Amino acid sequence: MKKLNKLFISGIDEAGRGSILGPLVIASVTADKKTIRKFSRIGIKDSKQLSPRNREAFAKIIMDESENVIVSKLSEKKIDKSVRLRKEYLRNKNFIVSNKIIGLNELEAYSMSKIINNLDSHSVYVDSCDVKPERFRKRIENYLNKNIKIHSRHKADEKFIIVAAASVIAKYTRDREIVKLERRFGNIGSGYPSDPITRIFLQKWLKNHRDKPEFARKSWKTWEDLQPKIDDYF
Repeated sequence: MKKLNKLFISGIDEAGRGSILGPLVIASVTADKKTIRKFSRIGIKDSKQLSPRNREAFAKIIMDESENVIVSKLSEKKIDKSVRLRKEYLRNKNFIVSNKIIGLNELEAYSMSKIINNLDSHSVYVDSCDVKPERFRKRIENYLNKNIKIHSRHKADEKFIIVAAASVIAKYTRDREIVKLERRFGNIGSGYPSDPITRIFLQKWLKNHRDKPEFARKSWKTWEDLQPKIDDYF
């Protein structure tokens, strides 16, 4: 087993979990304490507190200054599969769960573990998507092939600079994915169900195509809210 480097610390965060359009992006950033202090000094913080311009500028600095940056993009199809398996599991108590990723939390834990298995840092801080951070930590550890310390916390992107750096990379990457979609399909908004621009785009798409976009998460309940309005077109 490869010896882990005690000088390096990693942070992991995601962007796009609740979105109906585009991928869910998970990013990790690995750096030593000196670099982390520099990140703090220049103003790197939770991506939600930064403007798009600052996120882009900081993302380039993080990628240049960090020991390692890893990005994983979870497709809409992969997310839909895990969500639908969870719904099936909740409906059927005899549902066989072996070798299947059940639910979005499990999918995130599995995806983070794949990243962690490729890290050489001594410890990893993750932003927990589970209401119980310790449960999320155990989910991740179930898939690890190395002995590495996992710190699972709520709002870790606000508490730890290394996780904030990961949040910047994740959000910056997802923003670029949304721009790619806009170039092909027009203004889709932020991709989140709460965004009026996104909802209008989805309504128009259904009106014109009578089907859901391939780059949309088809398992989201948002479609149920849109359906009454769409029925008026047909």
